[in-house]
Parts: sequence; structure tokens; C-alpha cells
Amino acid sequence: MATKSHTSTLRQRKALFFSLAVGLLCTQFALAQDIHFTQFFTNPLSLNPAQTGYLNGNYRVGLNAKLQWPWAISPQVYNYHSETPYVDFSFGEKKIRTGWMGIGFHFLNDQAGDGRLTYRRFGLSYAYHQALDNNQRYVLSAGVGLQYVVRSVDFAKFYFNNQWVEDEGFNTSLNNNEPIVREQFNMWDLNAGLNFGAQISDAVKLDVGFSLLHINRPKHSFFDANERLGFRYQANAAVSYTINERFSINGDVYYTHQKKASEILFGARMGYGIYNGRKGKAEHVLIAGMYYRVKDALSPLVGYQFRQTRILFNYDVTLSKLARPSKANGGPEISIVHVGAWERSFNGKKVHCPRF
Repeated sequence: MATKSHTSTLRQRKALFFSLAVGLLCTQFALAQDIHFTQFFTNPLSLNPAQTGYLNGNYRVGLNAKLQWPWAISPQVYNYHSETPYVDFSFGEKKIRTGWMGIGFHFLNDQAGDGRLTYRRFGLSYAYHQALDNNQRYVLSAGVGLQYVVRSVDFAKFYFNNQWVEDEGFNTSLNNNEPIVREQFNMWDLNAGLNFGAQISDAVKLDVGFSLLHINRPKHSFFDANERLGFRYQANAAVSYTINERFSINGDVYYTHQKKASEILFGARMGYGIYNGRKGKAEHVLIAGMYYRVKDALSPLVGYQFRQTRILFNYDVTLSKLARPSKANGGPEISIVHVGAWERSFNGKKVHCPRF
């Protein structure tokens, strides 16, 4: 009996230390990486500041929300989550014959893990859009974004190796002896980007963008270290094709690289417009699509649009080595976007947009 008990204790201890190692590894990974959304195309201010005010209207209001690994560890459904509301405006189109400007604001809140590793970002972005022809079929945009970031973590929620007490388990009242200097720090973060839009034909629209994040490489550490964020490069392309008055299709591809980490995400979605009797004016659009994050997750997508308001929902199904410990629960994500116009000031000529 004693031998079995001792063996059981050793197994429990190994499992406990293994869980601790995985937890610490995930924490370090989270510290090194930026937040991402599968629906990157619905989050323009975070994707590229050059897309600020790049819309077929005068203003845009949106929200992205994502749960990461829900139900993987019951009952901690809300242990990893991100939310980002935003609003941007276009202006100056009456004074600038072949261009306009945009200004936008966004807020991002992200929490991860038992220690509530928190990332809060307050962002301001500005962009200038210059048409390269009189019909505004080709538009070159440049933008810049400035963000104020607050990061915090509760180290008291973590277990450390030297807090282990034989035959008792972890005693968190013991000093962890870690060189922790702070549990919260603030930083300014500077981003910039370019975007090119081309109305190739009445049915085909192409957009290509590139952005550089963390230009000033802000310090980024809870310890007394000179650790700085690495440059993050982002590139994206989108093509929309209006098949007929009922069917449209959008394809998207996204690539990002930071230090030794990279990500590729691509997919497409199709919209079916419910015709209301006015040619070219489908008030209701049903949307379905599929996206794939290379070596990570497959994400089916569904949505609905009423006039200028669109709701999209997707669910990431984990395919990587994390599929087993996470029970394949990559996480649900939802976006809501509304584009509006001041009736007296909007000229309706800025950006050609597909039906969804």
C-alpha cells in the first residue's frame, strides 16, 4: 500500500510540474506575441492604420470579440478573451477633389490565463487617401497610429518551483524568489501602413496593404530587463467579385512576421442577396465562408447583413498539437460592423464596396 501511495504521489507531482511548465511556457509565449483575430478583415484599425476612413460612407462603428480555448478547462470558459470596439470617420472629401482623410479610435482589452495577464490598448489613427485617377478607381492610402498600452499580471496567482512543500503541495505564501520588479507597466506604441485599392472592373475590386507595428520598439517586461518588442510586419490582400445582383464572393489572405514567429491566414466568404424589387439593392444578405490558419486552425464562418450592418460569426477548430490538450476548442469569434453616411455630405464616390 505504501509503495502504491508513493507511486501515486510521484505521478501526481510529475503531472503537477508538467502542468506548471506548460503554464509558464504559455505565459512566456503570450508575453512575446501580439493578439490576433481570425476575422482580421473586419478589424481595419488594428490591421492597418492606412485603412482608417477607407469606407463607402462617412463613419464606421465596429466590434470584434473572441474567446480562446473555451471549455478546454472546465469551468474556466472565460479565461482567455479579447474584445476591441472601434469607430472611424472620413472627412475632407468636399475640399479635396481627388482625396479625403480619415481619423479613428479603438480600444482593445485582452485577458489570458489564471494570472489575468491583461493587455489594454487605447489607439488613435489617421490616414490620407489619394485617388490616382479622376474616377477614383485607384486609391493610394497612407496612415499612422499611436497607441497607449497598459499591461498587468497578478503573480500571486502563479505557482513557482520553490513554493513546493514536500507532502503538502504548493504554498503560495512562501516567497517565490523571482526577480519581479513590477506587476504593471505602460508604454507608447507607434504603427504605420500603406494600402492600395484598385477597381479593376465594375465587378472586381482589389486591395493590398502593408503595415509595420512597434516602430519605436517599446520596452516590454515585468522584470528588470531591457526587453523590447520586435518589429511586426503585416501584409494583407483582399479581392471582391460581384458575380451578379444576387451573388458576391470575397477572398482574403493575411501574413504577419515578428522575430521568429509568423502566421498565414486565408479564406473566402460568399454572400447571397435577397432581392427586394429594386435592381442592385439587396437589403438582406446571407454569408457563408471558410478560413484556415496554416498549421493551426480551420474556421467555418456564417453571417448576415441588413443594409449597412453586418454580423459575422466563426469558430476556430484547433488542428495543431494543441488540439488534444485544448479539446480542439480554438474558440468562437464574432464581429459587428455598421457603415453609415451623413446624407447631405456623402458624395457616394469614394470607395466601391461589394454588397457585403
